[in-house]
Amino acid sequence: MDLFFYLPLAGLAFFIISGVYFYIDKDKIIKKYMQPDAVKLNKINGTIVTVTKGGLSYRKRLQWCSFEIFMNQNSMFLFPKDFYIIPRNCVNLRFGSDRRNTKNPEVLREFHIYDNYVELILYPDHMLNTKRTISLTGLNQEEILQFRKALIKEA
Repeated sequence: MDLFFYLPLAGLAFFIISGVYFYIDKDKIIKKYMQPDAVKLNKINGTIVTVTKGGLSYRKRLQWCSFEIFMNQNSMFLFPKDFYIIPRNCVNLRFGSDRRNTKNPEVLREFHIYDNYVELILYPDHMLNTKRTISLTGLNQEEILQFRKALIKEA
């Protein structure tokens, strides 16, 4: 057997193992950090746009994702899947100064809530001169109301 036979098998094994790992990690995070009044949203489509500016360089990265989201009073956990199937690391966004029930949080700097989509804007601490915009599209009115309750503290 040659290398070209084992390469697709190794890629398939990598995707299966990483999928199982992120699924188990997601369940651990939800069990550990979920507050009693938390809200879960499934199958939310969107994009993550990361723009890095510095000196003479400019880099823009676009990812199409599907998200599973759960929101607490002070933070939100986003579990993205690239190309809607490949799981990625969890993104924890913190709304204010309260750090309870968070795991390596990034501060949500800005947000915009529209009729059927939400934009979350953050500037990661570990990446200087970088702006990350997470757009959650195709939301229904109930999901928009959940974001309003969490981010604007509307009743």
